[in-house]
Amino acid sequence: MPTLESTIGDAPTTFFDDLWSYVGRVRPRIEAALEHHLPLAAMPAGAGFNTVVRDAVFPGGKRLRPVLVLLGAEAVSCVAEDFRLEDYLAAAVAVEYVHTSSLIFDDLPCMDDARERRGQTALHVRHGEALAVLAGLNLMNASYGLVFDKVTADNRERAIAAHAELVNCIGASGMVVGQSIDLDASGAGDELRQLRNLKTSALMRLALVLGATLAGGNRNQIAALSDFAGMIGDAYQMRDDVLDMQEDFALAVGGRRATTGALESGEAEAMREVDELVGEAKSLLIGEFGDSHAVQMLSLTADYIARRKA
Repeated sequence: MPTLESTIGDAPTTFFDDLWSYVGRVRPRIEAALEHHLPLAAMPAGAGFNTVVRDAVFPGGKRLRPVLVLLGAEAVSCVAEDFRLEDYLAAAVAVEYVHTSSLIFDDLPCMDDARERRGQTALHVRHGEALAVLAGLNLMNASYGLVFDKVTADNRERAIAAHAELVNCIGASGMVVGQSIDLDASGAGDELRQLRNLKTSALMRLALVLGATLAGGNRNQIAALSDFAGMIGDAYQMRDDVLDMQEDFALAVGGRRATTGALESGEAEAMREVDELVGEAKSLLIGEFGDSHAVQMLSLTADYIARRKA
């Protein structure tokens, strides 16, 4: 998938071939599930609203978070040797709907006031703020029921636990307070960076833990995946800081990609921290799950996060 590989930094393109091959296999299933579960109005008068909802979900980004749902479930199920991808597609859709709704809200004039998203005009610019808000609420609301899509008498407790994870991710322990901190520029230093990371880490943690919970993961397995998500969420935010540093410097020198000792030193130190986080996260997974296929894919995902260019 060249569009994904083109965003990699120093790592050679072939380094991620196995990851992109896996994504290429599961992504059509994810896209089909996103379409199947799309929350659309049944009445003819809702046709315009349905267009907004569809525009919000398609075309999407890399679908990284639904992929993480599947890998979280597979990491746990590999131990029991009973993983079936179709059992977790609805949960993967739930996480992508939450992620999409968060992007809609992030872009609003009262939030980040962004005019573009994924190279396209932002949803609220295309369809108006009111319809964008309603589409975001619709997608978030649809996510809650999707964790019960495959519920049976045997897995009901797992589904209830997964639902609680979803609620906690969205609420005051995760995305909502993370967005409020983003709006408050009064903080500074490492503490602010950690708080700002709530949205990123909360969604990554949700994706991995949701899949693992529905697959019947035990306490140690879920704790390992949760810690892994926190580490790669931190790495994601730190890589963002490096990319912002590069962009700010390029703007300061009139668009030329110049280098100075200070810039190089700042980048090098930040990337050293990123690499340490990724290495620790990968070691944690291997220690809990061994060198399974899911662990290999999650390790490559962590490497991708650390080296992406955008």
